[in-house]
Amino acid sequence: MGVTYAQASDLTELEPKELSERLSAVVRAAVPWLHGLSDVEASRPEREGKWSAKQVVGHLTDSAVNNLARVVRLQITPGQSLPGYEQVEWVNLQHYAERDWPKVLGLWMELNDQMAWMIARVPKARLKNDGVVAGEPLTLGYLVEDYIAHMEHHLRAMRAWIG
Repeated sequence: MGVTYAQASDLTELEPKELSERLSAVVRAAVPWLHGLSDVEASRPEREGKWSAKQVVGHLTDSAVNNLARVVRLQITPGQSLPGYEQVEWVNLQHYAERDWPKVLGLWMELNDQMAWMIARVPKARLKNDGVVAGEPLTLGYLVEDYIAHMEHHLRAMRAWIG
């Protein structure tokens, strides 16, 4: 998994519905200002060699795709070793920088709506399911917490440079 963004909570205190609501709240808070960006603004990189808003949201979309699968797989079979993914290559190969901003944003919103829907329905006991992602041991509960914290991190950073 590489960098982690969340501190592990006490699994007995985690509630799937609350995690789902937290994810939905993060998306809801970001949507108005993201929708307010023009295609030109969303296409402008933070600075030379950095991603644009389209690419950051594309990266968050790729994270959603990968983590949807991880959440499903760890519910079905705990203890699995799941791969990471080549984040830069995913963004490059999907050509988010060339895609219309409303399409990039819409896909991210829909995938996170599905993620929140699914998380709300994870049986609480399964949050303790363990696994390994990209060589890092974790629980399903931590995976979800880190997914949300990762999104918050990127949205905060993007908000700071976009204004």
